Amino acid sequence: MMQKSLFEHLGLAPDNGRRIRETSECSDDLEIGKAAEHLVCADLILSGYRAFLSDQGLAYDILVDIGGRFLRVQVKATRKPKNHDPKTRVTPGYFFQLRRAGKGGNRRYPKNAFDMYALVALDRQAIAYLPAKDCPNQTIALRVPGESYLQSGSLNREFNTASFRTALERIGLSESFGIAE
Repeated sequence: MMQKSLFEHLGLAPDNGRRIRETSECSDDLEIGKAAEHLVCADLILSGYRAFLSDQGLAYDILVDIGGRFLRVQVKATRKPKNHDPKTRVTPGYFFQLRRAGKGGNRRYPKNAFDMYALVALDRQAIAYLPAKDCPNQTIALRVPGESYLQSGSLNREFNTASFRTALERIGLSESFGIAE
C-alpha cells in the first residue's frame, strides 16, 4: 500500500496547479504550523544552507547557520488565499499575522526575537522570506501568484520577489559572509 505524502495528508494537492482541496483532512493548526516549518527547513537545506528546527517555546522556529552567525527565522503559514473584505478588495491574497503567537494570537513576540519571516502558502508550497525589519505592521498580505491585480505600490509583495537570498541581502549578510552566487 502506498503511503500518502505530507501534503496529501494535510489535504493539499501537490499537482501542477498546486491548489488546496476544499475539505482538509487535517484541521489542527499546530500540525499545519509544523508542516510549514519542515517545508521551510527542507527548502533551506536543499538550497545549500545549514538549517535546523528550533525547540518549542522559542520565538523563532528555525535557525540558519550563515558563516557562523545564526539567523533566527519565524515561520508563518496559511492554507489558502482569502478575501477578508470583499466590499473593497477585488482579488484575494495570502494574509499573515506577524506580531501574535500561540493559539488565538494571545501572546505577542518580544522585540528583536527573530531576524526573518518565512511566510508559507501551503496550497502552492510557496515561501516568501522577508527580513523582520521590513515588516513593521501586524499583518502582511502577499499577492496570489498568477492573479491579476489593479494597482501596484511599494507595499505590494509577491512570492517571486521574496527569496531567501534577497532577504539576506536586505539584512546585510550575503556579501559579508561569502555566500556563493
